[in-house]
Amino acid sequence: MKKIELEKAIVEMLPEGIIYIHIKSDCDIELSDAVLIVEAMGKLGNEKKYPVLIDAGEFSSVDKETRIFSASIESNIYTLADAIAYCNLAQQLMAQFYLKHNQPSVPTQVFSSK
Repeated sequence: MKKIELEKAIVEMLPEGIIYIHIKSDCDIELSDAVLIVEAMGKLGNEKKYPVLIDAGEFSSVDKETRIFSASIESNIYTLADAIAYCNLAQQLMAQFYLKHNQPSVPTQVFSSK
């Protein structure tokens, strides 16, 4: 399995052809972190598009600027579709807000577990 570990996230290419992003616990993801994650996705996936599974670590969060970027076409250049797995009510509410108000540029679903 190919993997890139960043300060606030781990990005892996799973054998099933899925890019798995684990947001580390107790991390606040900012725009600069999101840009690094997209760059890692491009490296692992040889700049091709893949389905993406995002696993939000306990007590992790994403700021407004990052949510806007994450929904953009620019952020999803290596993404076919997103699956977001949350682990608490606050993350569930944030993910539902993201879907409704930020309107991601790729198909996106939210789940209570990975």
